[in-house]
Amino acid sequence: MEYGSASAAAGNPVASPWTSLIGCALVADDPMVHPNPHDLGRVFNEVPELYDRVRPGYPDELFADLVAVTGIDQRSSVLEVGCGTGQATRSLAALGCSVTAIEPGADMAALARRRLATFRNVEVETSALEEWDERGRRFDVLVAASSWHWVDPSIGWQRAHDVLHPGGWTALLGNVVVRRPGEPEVYTETADLHERFCPGNPSWGHPPLEDDVRATDEGWGLVDDPGGLFGPTIVRWYPTVQWLSGTASPISFARRRCI
Repeated sequence: MEYGSASAAAGNPVASPWTSLIGCALVADDPMVHPNPHDLGRVFNEVPELYDRVRPGYPDELFADLVAVTGIDQRSSVLEVGCGTGQATRSLAALGCSVTAIEPGADMAALARRRLATFRNVEVETSALEEWDERGRRFDVLVAASSWHWVDPSIGWQRAHDVLHPGGWTALLGNVVVRRPGEPEVYTETADLHERFCPGNPSWGHPPLEDDVRATDEGWGLVDDPGGLFGPTIVRWYPTVQWLSGTASPISFARRRCI
């Protein structure tokens, strides 16, 4: 998940609910101690309504492309990893396929169930992928929307491979924070905070230019499985959406399972 900071206009930062959420996720007793990624992820479970309100969504084009690439239809079964409060789950459910969504945060999962109560083709289970009991189930497509970086890669890729039917797909969806030439650089104003609470992580303080990101096949996170379990990566970019202090470009990575 890539994070925004405070909104800014002409160099004047404006506090936002998202800033408060990120602030509580980053603060540690010892500034030189790197926060545990799983501990950071659990912070969102403490404020599910706030997360649901400020988390950016995904464009319809992304799901239309997902259908075109993976062949999802009403007969398909989809496993969503880390569904949060169900932003992407709604769009998956609207495709008519069967969706099993797992979410490690109990409060987040509870809110997702309430948000998705009208969909009879969705089941939300409370679990992390690493400990999830699949009960022998297999799926056509695994989707992780802004959540795959929370999964332990030494476990997650193998589990993704094992719960998919032969020839199935893993699709990683996310938002990449970018900036455009001439836009206020709010991250420059907050670089000291990033270095204080997340030392040695320069990518937090200097998001790339939009044109530079679009010119590469590099996304926002780890997309290479360590064991060669999946085929070549397909990268799709979609129209940017405004997201607090910056622009967020949804990106989809889709990978076919090796047979």
